[in-house]
Amino acid sequence: MAKDYYGILGVRRDSSPDEIKRAYRRLAREFHPDVNPDPAAQEKFKDINAAYEVLSDPKKRELVDLGGDPLAPGGGGGGPGGPGAFVGFQDIMDAFFGSTQARGPRPRTRPGADAILRLELDLQETAFGVEAPITVDTAVLCTTCSGAGTAPGTHPATC
Repeated sequence: MAKDYYGILGVRRDSSPDEIKRAYRRLAREFHPDVNPDPAAQEKFKDINAAYEVLSDPKKRELVDLGGDPLAPGGGGGGPGGPGAFVGFQDIMDAFFGSTQARGPRPRTRPGADAILRLELDLQETAFGVEAPITVDTAVLCTTCSGAGTAPGTHPATC
């Protein structure tokens, strides 16, 4: 079951980021191990930090709002393959390839999308660069048949 991060910080679900930050700072001062040596206060301080980590990150906060727990083992939320199933993995991929706002499969063909090309390179070519001829398939319609695949004045026949 997901933790109630809003309850830990004592804020409403519709609280602004500034309200969340103020609540975190107030509680962190009260339960910080340097100020409050009680072992229970140290555990509370860990929960406060975790709650702030989640609620200050828009992606993690959205996952919590959907009923998931981004700090749970497996990055879970929403069951297998549910929202945020690979939060940690996605963060790694975002670091390498830039942020992809939408999660899940995307259609391969979109108007104005870049072409996907597979090219095998060895490590030396990857590190130092290489010039290689490539073939790009485009979606340009034939000027004779306009993409119908038949000569003008004829109709396609089923085999």
